[in-house]
Order: sequence, then C-alpha cells, then structure tokens
Amino acid sequence: MSISKPQEAKKDKGIFKNNKVRFIIFCCLIAAVVVVCSSIFDFSDAERSERVMDNFYAEEDNTIDCVYFGSSATQRGWVVPEAYHEEGVTSYAMSCGTQPFVLTRYLMEEVLKTQNPEVFIIELRGIAKSPDDLWDVSVRRMLDNMKMSSTKIDAINAVTEYASKGDNGVDQTKLSYYFPLLKYHSRWNPSKQPHYGGADQYKGYAVEPKVTFKVTEIFPLEYSERNVQPIDPATEAVLRDLLDYCDSIDSRVLFIVSPYEASDTGMGKINYAKEIVEERGYEVLNCLPEQVREEIGLNNKTCYYNREHLNFYGSEKYSVWLSRYLKKNYGVPDRRGEGKYQSWEDEYERLEKNLDGIYSDLYKNMEETIRAIEADTE
Repeated sequence: MSISKPQEAKKDKGIFKNNKVRFIIFCCLIAAVVVVCSSIFDFSDAERSERVMDNFYAEEDNTIDCVYFGSSATQRGWVVPEAYHEEGVTSYAMSCGTQPFVLTRYLMEEVLKTQNPEVFIIELRGIAKSPDDLWDVSVRRMLDNMKMSSTKIDAINAVTEYASKGDNGVDQTKLSYYFPLLKYHSRWNPSKQPHYGGADQYKGYAVEPKVTFKVTEIFPLEYSERNVQPIDPATEAVLRDLLDYCDSIDSRVLFIVSPYEASDTGMGKINYAKEIVEERGYEVLNCLPEQVREEIGLNNKTCYYNREHLNFYGSEKYSVWLSRYLKKNYGVPDRRGEGKYQSWEDEYERLEKNLDGIYSDLYKNMEETIRAIEADTE
C-alpha cells in the first residue's frame, strides 16, 4: 500500500502534463485558424488600397527619402517613378482614397520604424473635413492593413475617438479593428466579394485607367488670403496634435496644398489651417494661387481629370516641379545610379512599358485631346 501512492501520484502528474500539452496544441490550432481566416476574409476594396501598406512593408529599410501622405489627390498626383527618373527622388505615396487626416501621425510613426526620411510631405486638403465626413471604408483602407503594434492600437483609439464626435456610422467599438474577421466574415459569399477596378500601384502611385488619362477643364476661384474660415474643432485638435508630433521627430516636414479647384469654403478652411501650421514654424507650399500653378506648368484645360485631381499629364508636371523643390529646399538627395535604389528605376520602366502597352490607347487619346485643346487656344 505504501508503494502504490507514489505511483498513483506519478500517474496523475502524467495525466496533467498530457492535458497541458493538449491544451497548448488546441490553442495553437485555434490561433492558426484565426490567422488563416483573417488572411482570407481581410479588408479589400475596389482600389486595391491594401497594396499601399503591403508594398511599403516590403521596402528595404532606410531607402525612402521622402514619404507623401494624403488622400486620392496624393495617390494619383504624385508620380513616384517619375520623381525618381527625372530627379532621383526615392519616395513613397502613403495614401489612399478619402484617407482621414487623423491617421497621418500614426502612419508617420509606422514609417519611422523602418525608414529615416529626409522629409515628410503632408497634404493639407483633408483639414477641411469634419468627423461627419468620416466613413467606414476610408478608415479601413489603411488602418486594417497596418501591422498590429502599439502604433496601430494608438491609431485605433484616435480614429474611434475622432469618429465619436460626428454622425458618420463608423464602428466605434474597436473590437473589429483588432479582429477584422468579425467585420469581413461574410466574404465567403461570392456575391459580397469586392469588384476590383484596374488600379495599378507603383510605390503608392496609382494608375486608374478610367480616370488617370481623362482630360477635363476646371475653373479655379481666384485665391484670396483674406478668405479664412474656421475648421471643425475636432479636426483642429488633430492638426495641433500632429504638429506636436512633428516637433518630436528628426525628419523635416513640409505641408502642401496640391493643385485643385477649391470651393470658397474649402479655400477658407485651408487658409485657417495654414496660419496654424506656419505659426508653428512649418512651411505650407500652397498651389492654389494662379502664379504657382503657372510655375508648375499646369493648364486648367488640359491637366486635370476632375476638379479635385490632376490627370497623368498634369501629375508628371507636378511631380517633377515638386521633386526639384525638395532637392533645393529640403536636401533630398539624387539617388540615380545607386544600386540600392534600383527598384525605383524598375518601377519607372514598368510604368513606361504599360503606357506603351495596356494603357497605350488611353494614353494616346489623352495626348491627342491635349494637342487639340492647345491648338485651339493658340
């Protein structure tokens, strides 16, 4: 009897150990299922904006000298391959359609984990928006595709706090941002799959065949510095927090208002934000005045595809002009000929190949339309 007790205890210990192993295996299997399902049922949209983050994470560390943040005006106005081929600027367009301004700070933090840019460029147009203008897909496009980290957690908190101050329908519970499967579980149903467009990414620059090569005349208002209109208080708080963050980093920061047909209200709000930014010691490169657009070489009849966006012809002009400005005023180096940056030249060659190939008809039609307009105005 005295011998059986230790044996029984030993048997019990073995059972406990075996159950513990089984429990660990079970947890690992559950985790694997969640990961696989999340990758299958993750965020996707017609612009394929998830590639912006995926391709950024794939970039070699410390190779990007300039990162440009903004919404679709950045995504389709800053031709990354052109900036490199013409001026040697290695850049990335960290942008997507309707990108919320509140995300900018956290995207900057994400960039600085792997890159050490000479300059960040921040599009200021988004400052005219309020929490009421926020919508679910605009939040999801970038936030859902960020890697999980303390930065993403901070971004989730900031976005949901900002969203809570408006009437917008954005999910404020936070749980679906941590577990996207809760949001996208219905993707098993083919009828609910997103219908992809032809958006083609080049280090953040996006070619959208339906619009990139269109030619539309715009009618800009005469710019007036005296037109100043307050922005939404919640958005102003976001701007001031962003400026505080800019003060804390080594990279230089340039705010920009890219060319477009601003409304009277939009112009007033940009001027309001411009005053705040400049008071903090940061430059705002404002492209709304007519003389600046003329310096860039933009024509209101030929360089836009709608009142908000440059077409390919206008984007090329804008990208070369801004690249030269960055080299002259922000010390951005010319990386042409350095092997470490060959991928930018590869992207330029891919873009040129596609202009002669899959986009050739659209590209030629754009050129013919522009030539006809220019002939009529001579």
